Amino acid sequence: MVEVVLIVGPAGVGKTSVANELSLQLRAAGVAHAVVDTDALDDVFPVPEEQWRLTERHLAAVWRSYRELGTERLVLTGVRLDEPDERAWIRRATGPERLTAIRLDAPVATLERRVREREIGSGAAAQLERTRAQAEALHAAEGLVMIETDDRPVADIAAEIRALLGWSGHG
Repeated sequence: MVEVVLIVGPAGVGKTSVANELSLQLRAAGVAHAVVDTDALDDVFPVPEEQWRLTERHLAAVWRSYRELGTERLVLTGVRLDEPDERAWIRRATGPERLTAIRLDAPVATLERRVREREIGSGAAAQLERTRAQAEALHAAEGLVMIETDDRPVADIAAEIRALLGWSGHG
């Protein structure tokens, strides 16, 4: 059974850190899986008018390669992957029997601090503004599993996600 988990939330909330820790825990438990940060699938300039088409095409190709290895679990990270239009192309690209969206959350002050700590280049100010806008827009959505990341160890957050998904120690 193909299972896809979407780890979503604004920049700085910990999506990549949580996905990496989740992967480490799954490896330790012998659970086959793949992790894809969707930002890596469409990082191109100039940005195509319908960027999602490029992302879908790339995800489908990557997922096909992972499926050939027998992988049935996929962890995807991205800011807005839980939105209906995003879920539609993810479903087309991966064909999951189960799709679970988990939104990570943190106070804006925490997001701002984390972004300031990691963004050191010329795009830092713009990223900070995008992060604030993302946090504001994402708080409006309802019906998702929400996990707070502020003042919590990444290992605990990943363990909570594993328990939620039932991804324990089987292949």
